[in-house]
Amino acid sequence: MSSNTRKTTPPGPLCRKAALSQTLMVTVGVVLFSFIIVGLNTLRTLQQVDERIDSLATLAESTLSSAVWQVDHTAARDFIHALHQDSMVVFAQVITGRETMASQTKAPYTGNSFAFFKNNSGFKTRSVEIRKFDDWIGTFNIAISLDKIHHDMMVYAGITLGLSAIMIFLLSRMIISCSRKHLFDPLKRLEEATITIAEGDLDAPIETDLKGELGSLARAIDDMRDSLKHLVDDLQLSKTRLEEHKNALEQTVRDRTLELKQKNESLNQALIDVQNAKRYAEVANLAKSSFLASMSHEIRTPMNAILGMADVLADTKLDKDQAQYVQVFRNAGENLLIILNDILDLSKIEAGHLSLEKRGFSLSEVVDKTCTLIDAKLNEKPINFSCTVNATLPDRYIGDPERLQQIMINLLGNAAKFTQEGDIKFTVERVEEQSNRMTLLFSVSDTGPGIPTNKLDSIFDAFTQADGSTTREFGGTGLGLAISKQLVQLMDGRIWVESELGKGCTFNFTISLERDQLDAVPSVPSPAQEVAINVPPELNILMVEDSSYNAFVIQTYLRNTPCTLTVKTNGKAGVEDFMEAEYDCVLMDIQMPTMDGYEAIRTIREWEKEQKRPPTPIIAMTAYAMAEDAQKCMDAGADGYLAKPVKKSALFDMLISVTAPDTSAPRPTVDDLNELQRTLDASRFALERNDISSLKALGEDIIDRGHSIPLQKIIDIGGQLMKDIRDEASSEAMEHTLSRLDDYVKRISKL
Repeated sequence: MSSNTRKTTPPGPLCRKAALSQTLMVTVGVVLFSFIIVGLNTLRTLQQVDERIDSLATLAESTLSSAVWQVDHTAARDFIHALHQDSMVVFAQVITGRETMASQTKAPYTGNSFAFFKNNSGFKTRSVEIRKFDDWIGTFNIAISLDKIHHDMMVYAGITLGLSAIMIFLLSRMIISCSRKHLFDPLKRLEEATITIAEGDLDAPIETDLKGELGSLARAIDDMRDSLKHLVDDLQLSKTRLEEHKNALEQTVRDRTLELKQKNESLNQALIDVQNAKRYAEVANLAKSSFLASMSHEIRTPMNAILGMADVLADTKLDKDQAQYVQVFRNAGENLLIILNDILDLSKIEAGHLSLEKRGFSLSEVVDKTCTLIDAKLNEKPINFSCTVNATLPDRYIGDPERLQQIMINLLGNAAKFTQEGDIKFTVERVEEQSNRMTLLFSVSDTGPGIPTNKLDSIFDAFTQADGSTTREFGGTGLGLAISKQLVQLMDGRIWVESELGKGCTFNFTISLERDQLDAVPSVPSPAQEVAINVPPELNILMVEDSSYNAFVIQTYLRNTPCTLTVKTNGKAGVEDFMEAEYDCVLMDIQMPTMDGYEAIRTIREWEKEQKRPPTPIIAMTAYAMAEDAQKCMDAGADGYLAKPVKKSALFDMLISVTAPDTSAPRPTVDDLNELQRTLDASRFALERNDISSLKALGEDIIDRGHSIPLQKIIDIGGQLMKDIRDEASSEAMEHTLSRLDDYVKRISKL
């Protein structure tokens, strides 16, 4: 914009602030300069006064020496009178040793001594000694008034400050006018133009002919405005294109939404189909589990009577043919149970419900029991059977001895079944040892028919045998190796077979086990060892069983023992009888009319707690053989669990286990028992406060004390308590476990 179109703009805030700052700076500068001038003039005037009074004092010293020496009072008074002609001199005095030779004071200070003037800041004084021949002969005192000096200085300062104010006004006006003309007014107009452009008027005029930095800024803003114009044009064009693209995109979205809706409906239908299929599969799996459980129960219930009576008949006097007949249906029943157990195990493995226990066991005992069972099957065959465990191996480990024995029985049972003559060798060797874990290699070698090479990969599949004719010749379901493979994998191991057709085969498997701190010297298994049946002590036993056949079997088992047996046919009758009589042990069936075994056990435990009676050992006896069934029994409050069919030896062992301490075990000291009792009391206190962390530490302490005594029963009870904690069992279940420990400690204390 040209200069002739410029207009005056009112000062803005920046202009006013700048004017105020400039005025303040000029004021400070001029006032400071004025004060310096006034100060310098005052200093110069005071110096002149000092010089004047010094000169008068010097003149008096030289002039009055003769007058004082000659004691010329007139000359002294004349000198003082001459000094008073100076308007500033207000006091003059000549003093000798004895008198004042001359003294004169101007009004209004008449009557004041020299000390008055000397102590008053409004006067300048001097006192000089008058000497003659270097001897003191008198003193001259003089005082000069500073009033005139002060008056002159004030007048001078007032004039100076007045001139400073005028100078401040003129300089400020000049600087402000110049700054506004050359800086703030152009800057204000540039601001207004920028605001106008920001409000949307891109044609607002901008002064581009300014000089200096403002001109550069104005031209830069003008260039920016031109760029903004081009940008706006581009944006408008882009907006138009965007609207077109938006419309096309919305149409595409509508089309795709419709398409997705159709696909979503199809997907929802597919999900519904999948959910239905899943529901049908779950129903089928539930039906399968229910069928297996019912099948197990229905088969095991009569099988309990069959095998029980077979055991009873075997203990009677039989001729050779009768003994053979008994052995036939005894073996048939046991084979049927093996098949049933294999089917249940495979079902649990497929459902992922099979879990391994973790408890201490003796490897030599497991091998010894297994080899004893297999050796009994080989009595009628010309086979040399040997079991060898490396003598350098530790004996005790932590794991699942029953499942390990199941694998060994499957492999050795196959070797015994398929080998007609020759050798069967079973060995256990060390593979690797790391820290507290050890990997063991188990091998079963035989001189049987062998396995074809093309069958080695499928031999571990379910319902598979090397030859279809094998089933017809030797029997079996083909489940043993499949179950063994799954169990080995659960134990962090692997299983494989090496075979050549016609030359036998060798089955190998490895497992990883944790070393048990309660170690023992390994013993060599003896296949020919004969197991004796322990007879329970005198016990008053209550049996709650709805099957008269099963009750008769148990009565027959206990016929030649010091035990007495009372039978009730349902849970309600059994509970009522238990509350009226005293029993040492209860044998509880689970599936019964009126009241089932679970409810009966819980009712008994609640009644015992109310009556503050120690818990009576309860053994659950059921045809349901699943692990979860056993756990349900233990959770209900049972001390032991027996799956039907119940063997005589198993029943007797369980009765002895739950009713009497192991007298052959090491006996704890009084201190051991006291420590156990204190740990038991602390555990019950922690359970009452629901302090699970403390209860867990006390459970570990119980296990440690069981190892240190050592007593396996205490270790087992401590392990059950830790399992209750891990499974988040009810406080009643944990209290039952602690009651078992309390009862056991009390019984061994009596020994």
